[in-house]
Amino acid sequence: MHLLRILASALCIIVVSQSSLQAEERKSDVRVVIDISGSMKDTDPKNLRQPALNLLTELLPDGSRAGVWTFGRYVNMLVPLEAVDSQWRNSAREASPKISSLGLNTNLVEALDRALYQATLDGGYDQTVILLTDGRIDMDTTEGDPTSKANAAERARLIRDVLPRYTSKGVRIHTLALSDGADAAMLQQIAMETDGLALKAHTADELMPAFLKAFDRAVPSEQVPLNGNTFSIDDSVKEFTALIFRSPSAKPTVLVSPTGQRFSREMAASGDQLRWHNDLNFDLITIKSPESGGWLVDADVAPDSRVQILSDLRLNVSGLPGSLFSGVPVELEIALVNEGDVVDEATILQLTDVSLQVTAPDGRTGSKLLSDPEQLPIDGIFRETLSRLTLPGEYQLEINAIGRTFQRHQVLTATLAEPMRVDVTENIDEQSLSIRVFSESDMVDSTLSRVIARVSSPDGSSVIQSMVFNDATRSWEMTLTPDKGEGQYEVMLNIRGVSSSGMTFKSKPETIAKRFPIERPGIIPEESSVLASESVVEAPSDAESPQPVPFEANANDATPEPEESEPMNTVEVEKEAPEPTVPEPTVPDEAVAAEASEDDIEDESGIPWWVYVILGVANLGLMGGLAWWWLSRKKKSSAETSVPDSDSKPTKLPEGELDIGNLDDADLENGDFDDFNSEAEEEIPVADDESHIPTSMGGDTDMGSAVAKEDFKIDEEAAESEGDDDEWGEFDLPDDENPKT
Repeated sequence: MHLLRILASALCIIVVSQSSLQAEERKSDVRVVIDISGSMKDTDPKNLRQPALNLLTELLPDGSRAGVWTFGRYVNMLVPLEAVDSQWRNSAREASPKISSLGLNTNLVEALDRALYQATLDGGYDQTVILLTDGRIDMDTTEGDPTSKANAAERARLIRDVLPRYTSKGVRIHTLALSDGADAAMLQQIAMETDGLALKAHTADELMPAFLKAFDRAVPSEQVPLNGNTFSIDDSVKEFTALIFRSPSAKPTVLVSPTGQRFSREMAASGDQLRWHNDLNFDLITIKSPESGGWLVDADVAPDSRVQILSDLRLNVSGLPGSLFSGVPVELEIALVNEGDVVDEATILQLTDVSLQVTAPDGRTGSKLLSDPEQLPIDGIFRETLSRLTLPGEYQLEINAIGRTFQRHQVLTATLAEPMRVDVTENIDEQSLSIRVFSESDMVDSTLSRVIARVSSPDGSSVIQSMVFNDATRSWEMTLTPDKGEGQYEVMLNIRGVSSSGMTFKSKPETIAKRFPIERPGIIPEESSVLASESVVEAPSDAESPQPVPFEANANDATPEPEESEPMNTVEVEKEAPEPTVPEPTVPDEAVAAEASEDDIEDESGIPWWVYVILGVANLGLMGGLAWWWLSRKKKSSAETSVPDSDSKPTKLPEGELDIGNLDDADLENGDFDDFNSEAEEEIPVADDESHIPTSMGGDTDMGSAVAKEDFKIDEEAAESEGDDDEWGEFDLPDDENPKT
C-alpha cells in the first residue's frame, strides 16, 4: 500500500508538471500600447518606435492575436486586435508611419483601460500588454504633477479599478520606460502587480533590445544558438527566421546554406520560400523548408541578433516570473517537448546537454550543467532552484539543450526591483541605529503589509519584533541599541507586502550589520591606543633619567588590553576588581646619602652600582605585575562577555562571486531566516506605542551586493523549495487576524 501511494504521488507530480508545461503552449495575445506625447520628440528623436513595431509585426507567429494602441491626450486603436496573418501584417506595416510625437498629454490610464478590449481569463490565450512610455500620468497643464486634481484622480482609478481588472483577467503588463523622466516607481508597481517586466531604455538606441526582451516574455521563441556568424538547422525545423542587426553602413546581409546557396534581399520577390524585411538597422529573413546543416551569415553581425525556428521539437521553460523579489527562490522547470509531449526517453536525454547561464544586473555570469547521464529525471523535466537574488535590475537566463542532431536555445529576462527601500541612520551621541523601511510606491497597503525584524546580538541570543508603521513618516521603524553589550549586531528583515489591489509580495533585503560602540570618524580604534600605550612603559635605557616613569601617571593612556580582544560590556567592566597598584620604586635621597661612603664603587658618571640594582629590581617588579594584571583581565573578559569572534563566521564565497543557489543551504549570515523559532530567541509582539520616531534619516542602504563584475556561481546542491506560505509563519502575529482599517 505504501508503495502504491508513492507511485500515485509520483504520477501526480508528473501529470501536474507536464500539464503546467503544456499550459504554456497557449497562443499568444499581444497588445502594444505606445506613447505619442510631445516629449517623445526628445526621447525618441529617430522615432525608433516605428521599426520596433515592424519588428514585432514580423516576429509574431501566425495564429497569434495582436493589436496596437497609441495614446497622447486621446487613445486610438492603431491596429485592430485580430489574428495575425499576412493581412494583419500588411495593416500593421501601413499603420507604423502614423506613430508620431504630437500628443499634448499622457493619458496612460485610459490607454491601459482600452487595451483590455476582449481580454478574458479563460479565452485560451496567454495575454500580455507591452507599454512603452517616456513620462507619467499627465492629464492637465501641470506636466505630470501627481498632486494635481486630475492626475491624482487618474492615478486612483489606475489603482482602484484598472489594475485589479488586469489581475482578474490574467493579463501581464511589461512596462518599458524610455528616458529617466518616466515615473519609474509607478511603472515598476504596474509590472509587479501583473507579474510583468519593468524595463528601462535610457537612450533611444536601447529601445529595440528592451522591446525584444518584452517580446520574448510575451511570445517565448524557439531558437537555435547563433555562434558568431554560424548556426545549425536540423531536420525537424520547418522554417527559421533570422534577425540580423547591423549598422547603417554595413554591407548587405547574405545567408549561405549548407550547400553554398546564397540568399539575398533581391531574391525575396522570386518565390514563397523566402520572406525578407529590411529596416533601419536590421534584416528579418524567413526561409521555409530550409536545408539541414550549418548555415553562414555573411554580414557584420551586431549584438542581439538571433535565429528563431518553427519546429515540433521545442525547449520549454516554466517557473520564471516576470518580477523577482529579493531572497525569494525561483523554481525553474526545463524540458524538451516534441509535438506537445515531454521527451522523457533516457536514450535521448543521455545524449543531450542541458545547461543554464544566468547574467546578473552588474554583468557577471554564472553557468551550470543541469543534465547528468547518471541521474536523469524520470519525467524528463530538469528542475533548478535560483535563490538569494538580491541585486536590483535585469537578470537574463540563457538555456541551451545541445543534442547530437539538434540544438535549442532560449533567452528570458526577469527584473528584480525592491518594492521597499531601507534607510539606516547612525546616532553616535545616543549610540543607536535608526532603521526605516519605506514603500517605493503609494500602491502598497500599509495597514496589511508587515515588516519583521530579527536582531542577533553579540551574546548569541536573538529577538524577533514587528516594526511599527509610523503614519507621519510613512515608514516602518525600529531603533537598535546595544542592549546586550558591545559587539556585532545583525538585523535581518522579512517583508510581506500587500498592494492596494490585493497582490502579495515577499522580500528579504540584505542583512544590516553594525558593531557597537559606534566610533566617530577619525577616532583611533581602541586596539591602536593599546599598542601605543604599551610602548610607554618600556624600561629606560642607560642614557635616560635614573628615575623610572611612574605607572600611575600613565594609567589612563596605557590601557593594558590584548590586541585582539572584543570590547567588553560596560556593566561588566564596573564589576571588575580595581587595577593593582605598584609602589613607586624611587629611593629617597636622604637614605642614599646616609648609606653612601667614600669606599662605594661608582661608575664613570659617579652613580653607585647598587642604584642600578634597585632600579632593575623595581622595573622587573613593575613589568611582572603589569603582565599578571593583563593576563587575569583577559581571562575574565573572555569568560564573562561571551562575545563571538568575528573570525568565526561561516566561510564566505571568494570576493567577486555571487551564490544564487538554493535557500536551504544558506545560513543566517546571508540573511535567510525562514524559521525564526529557536530556544535562544524571544518573540516581541507588535508595539502599542507608535509615537517614537528616530530623530534623523540617512541615505539608502544598498539592496544588492556591491561586488566587482566577475563570474558568480550557481549552487551545485539541490534542495527543497522554500516558496510555500507555511514557511512564512513569522508573519502570523496576533494582530494579523484583525488588520488595521
